[in-house]
Amino acid sequence: MAEAGAVLTITIIGACAFLILVALNMVFFLNQDKGVLDWLKHATSKQRIIAIIDVIMTFVFALDFLHILLIFII
Repeated sequence: MAEAGAVLTITIIGACAFLILVALNMVFFLNQDKGVLDWLKHATSKQRIIAIIDVIMTFVFALDFLHILLIFII
């Protein structure tokens, strides 16, 4: 049973990280004077790489979040 509790704890931490990541992305892009595409046009290479990593992590955490929802629904 200890393994199940550990998996549940890690999964809940991942879901919370996903919600925080989405909230921070919303705050960042809503505070910009221009849209996402305009921001990407004027971004440096480092900012673009960070944006790509951010999109990948958001996608991974979204799948984890859906996994949690499906567990609670079933």
